[in-house]
Amino acid sequence: MNARERVRIAKGKLREYEGRMKQLEGRLTVLRGRAEQATGRVRLRLIRAERRVRTALDASVERMEIAIKALKSRLEATLRETRALQRGVRAGIRTGAKTYRRRGRR
Repeated sequence: MNARERVRIAKGKLREYEGRMKQLEGRLTVLRGRAEQATGRVRLRLIRAERRVRTALDASVERMEIAIKALKSRLEATLRETRALQRGVRAGIRTGAKTYRRRGRR
């Protein structure tokens, strides 16, 4: 699997997490509104549900941060490898050009 595919997959995961976060935030807003209107046991149940949604939201944020860190480290490693390859190619071109000029003069 090359770097582009990894980046594409990571971006897809991030989009998926962002979509899930938006859904959870919407549910949390609805639950807050209902909890404010409710009384008694229903209010307690809604408050607990809000707490669960908030926990799920925090977990999603944490997973998203982990995915971002993984993507960042892979991207940095790929850039390092690319720079090393680029230096090697340039050195090869210079050496080849010098050799070509030397052989042409003989």
